[in-house]
Amino acid sequence: MLKELRCNKLATGKLEFEAGLNALVGPEDGANSIGKSSVLMLIDFALAGDDFISLCSDVMDNVGAITIEMDFIFGGEKYCFARSTNDPKIVVFLSEDEKPEKSVDEYRSFLKKNYIFPEEGASFRGAVNPFFRIWGKENDNPNKPLNSFPSEPYQKIKPNLLKLFSFYGVLKSLEKEKTATSKKKSILKGAFDEGYIKSLTKREKEKSEKRIEEVESEINEIKKVIEAHSINANKIISKENFKIKAEKDALVRSLFQLKSRQKRIETNLTYGSAVNKKHFDKLEEYFPEVNSGRLTKVEQFHSGVSKILKAELRYEKQILDDQVKELEFEISEADKRLLESTGMIEKPSGLVDKMLDLSFEERSLRDQIRFRDIKSSIDTEVVTISEKITEKTTQSLASIESKLNSKMAEYISIFYEGKPVTPQIKLSETRYEFKHNEDSGTGKAYANMVALDMSILEETYLPILIHDLIVFSNIEDHAIEAILEEYSVANKQVFIALDKLGRFKNEIQKLVKEKEFLALDSKTLAFGQSWKKRT
Repeated sequence: MLKELRCNKLATGKLEFEAGLNALVGPEDGANSIGKSSVLMLIDFALAGDDFISLCSDVMDNVGAITIEMDFIFGGEKYCFARSTNDPKIVVFLSEDEKPEKSVDEYRSFLKKNYIFPEEGASFRGAVNPFFRIWGKENDNPNKPLNSFPSEPYQKIKPNLLKLFSFYGVLKSLEKEKTATSKKKSILKGAFDEGYIKSLTKREKEKSEKRIEEVESEINEIKKVIEAHSINANKIISKENFKIKAEKDALVRSLFQLKSRQKRIETNLTYGSAVNKKHFDKLEEYFPEVNSGRLTKVEQFHSGVSKILKAELRYEKQILDDQVKELEFEISEADKRLLESTGMIEKPSGLVDKMLDLSFEERSLRDQIRFRDIKSSIDTEVVTISEKITEKTTQSLASIESKLNSKMAEYISIFYEGKPVTPQIKLSETRYEFKHNEDSGTGKAYANMVALDMSILEETYLPILIHDLIVFSNIEDHAIEAILEEYSVANKQVFIALDKLGRFKNEIQKLVKEKEFLALDSKTLAFGQSWKKRT
């Protein structure tokens, strides 16, 4: 727990704390602007909060940068730290000799560990921040008591609540499983979108399955012919033969491209250019008497570079002729390798190509169907996991709801005599409601919020509450007295700010004075001076 806070800018220099209630007491006249909320915000700063920097900038403007030292007691051992508004992202671990300067995140991790949060629990600040209700933080709306700030979305509040009640471990495992499955789905979708895998509709799948049957039938027929020549069909459909066939197909494509270029060059050598020949052919079609050969010569005459171009074309043709011969030789060699590997030399060799083509087609069709089935399976898995998450979340929220409603009813019965109307919290997948039911008066609404905070403090590992004066301002005095008594017997720390103690019965005044860690009034100001009345 937080045991002591030291700051040379505070009027008292240091603040000492105990388990249970810790009260900051204001004057009987209820004077404001004496530093009550600023001190509570400084305690928040000591507990790794950041709001002091932005919400108490007036303090720093008037008293300068603030450095605090704070002592904690965990397991009977004291730990000391320092933090400054000059560099709030650094916390000095005064109890450590080596590398004492650490990040505020490391400090928060230290607090989470030593306040014994579960491994799958909330972060330290995620747990405490909604329940540090200090003026300026705007989390004191009794109709939205789970919000850390007014516009906080429920999709952030919900997991934090599940973590506080230790329901998040199973959900995290399911969420992790869903993320991994969704990633598979995304990768597969990308493959379909990019055209690496053909996406099949149900009808296309049926057609593919029918085509596979036809292909299998054709392969079986070829097998019979092959087997008649004493050849092992399995020897043909091998990984090595598929590789040779793929190489051969690539060579054939290259040969086709070379022969196309070869044809264009031959045409250019005869007519000057493919375009001129096309024009001359069209002219001769409509005017048979035109001598296209003579026109060609005239066109060649008008081209000053015709002879140079022809020399270049002849040179390129010679290169192409050599490349064509080389490719034809390589294709022939690939055919020989295929035949040799299958033992089909001087036998029906065309069957090898046919069988390999059919095998390629069959494999492609089966892959398409397989990937469609995989996609369908992944889609189903994502839906199933999502349903499990929804079901588990709903069960967990229902359990939390039941615990809180039961515990709040106990606290309200302590705060109010007779048969008081009890509040209800409703937790769903998409939103939460905090109902005050038939008694929706302002004071009762704030008392309901206090009952909720006390219930969460008791039912979870939440270690601390901070309730500023604004929480109590509208609650009836007799209810505040009961609340103070409950604070005092809590086995966790509760920090409050309260004034006008004279309105309470003597035993409550005595209780609060015993639990007082600081008393402020218009003469004793938190930071030794007032800057609120300057002109």
